[in-house]
Amino acid sequence: MSLYIVKKIQLSSVLKVLPVIYVVSAALLGLFVVFFPQTGSLSAEFSFGQKMVAWIGLVVIYTVIAIIPTIIMVWLYNFVTSKLNNGIVISLEPKE
Repeated sequence: MSLYIVKKIQLSSVLKVLPVIYVVSAALLGLFVVFFPQTGSLSAEFSFGQKMVAWIGLVVIYTVIAIIPTIIMVWLYNFVTSKLNNGIVISLEPKE
């Protein structure tokens, strides 16, 4: 078993993966919020075109709003690990 310390996270690699995860989760969440609304919800009165615009808008807004704290957290992690000269210890085992 090998131990490795993660001292820095590349922001570019995080920004390649997480937006895809945010888009998929927002799209699934948006299906339930926009297309299967609760009784009395505003979107219950929308036409199909309005629901599509609302769904796409929800996906875009959710993704942008979720990426901002992610960038801040990655930057904070890199900043703190550089100051403390420490990081997360990961244990890796070779595949058999």
